Amino acid sequence: MNAEKLAYFFEAGELLTVFAEWPDEIGLVLCLDDAGTCEMVLHHLDEGRSVLRKAAAVLDCGKGGFAVVPPVEGYPTRRVLFSDEQKLLKLVAGEDDLPEMAEDYLINYRFEQERKARPAPAPAPVTDPLAEKVSAALRGAEPFRWRPRLHLAELAPRPVARRKPKPEMPEGYLPAEVVSGSECQFVEAEVSLGHRGVRVTLCPGLVTIQTRAVLVEEVGFRDDFSRFVLPRKAVQGWVAGAPLVIDIPESHFPAALRQRFAASPRVAEVTVTGHGIFVAPGPATQSAEPTVPAAAVPPVAAKPRRTRRVFSPLRVALAVLTGAGLMTGTMMRAVEMPANFETSVLEMAFDN
Repeated sequence: MNAEKLAYFFEAGELLTVFAEWPDEIGLVLCLDDAGTCEMVLHHLDEGRSVLRKAAAVLDCGKGGFAVVPPVEGYPTRRVLFSDEQKLLKLVAGEDDLPEMAEDYLINYRFEQERKARPAPAPAPVTDPLAEKVSAALRGAEPFRWRPRLHLAELAPRPVARRKPKPEMPEGYLPAEVVSGSECQFVEAEVSLGHRGVRVTLCPGLVTIQTRAVLVEEVGFRDDFSRFVLPRKAVQGWVAGAPLVIDIPESHFPAALRQRFAASPRVAEVTVTGHGIFVAPGPATQSAEPTVPAAAVPPVAAKPRRTRRVFSPLRVALAVLTGAGLMTGTMMRAVEMPANFETSVLEMAFDN
């Protein structure tokens, strides 16, 4: 079907809202083509579907080559906007002599019907040019034509907006004008393998026993397995800077990746966007036990060694005097030691 051609039927009741003297037996068809030309065909209600043949002749196409509104069985139809209906009716209202033409058409139609009913010879040639046109129209030769130019909103093809050529970007990369203003957050994370599967921990330094943990079943991988992506819903309710634990079933990961994460937790860079959570595992993390610089470690006290006692000269002198006192039966009691007590004792010991 050529959707750009249309036969739009106005009933007498609709035309009476515009012209008070419109004959109730006459209808009007507007034939619109793809060039925007609108032609008029008057018809009597008793003509039935024969008026469609006249519309086809005006539009220069066969049955099925144009749309009909209101719908008629056996013909395609289309939707016409209310604003376009009002536009068509306004054009009709602008033709002041149209009611008179409709009256003339009705008179000639009745005359032609009476002529066919009488078994009389053919009538004399009609000298009135308007009556001649009406008579020809009734015989299906040439209908009245009205040629104002009109374009309906949906009749002419809508111009297709020309898209700006996309810049040549490698696959997986988006041009700047597309991503401008998009959500994007970078988060430090850690990837490890535990009893619940592969675990992605956001802000691992802030994790406590109260940190929320979520289980995610969906995961996608880049073709070289250097990174993977999780659905955006995994961080629903999460705010930037807060810790979060995301667990993914171990069975969803290739064996090589499972072995890699099992050997040692990995530092990861996580990018949170409106499309998903992109995880890029990096090098292995350092030992879980914090290493303290050597300067900060306090020296460990050495275990005392057991050494032989060496008697000092003072002790030797005291021992000699004690022995002498015992042999002579003299008791010695020190009440107060003078400041030069040690020197005097030593001199006594060497004198003896």
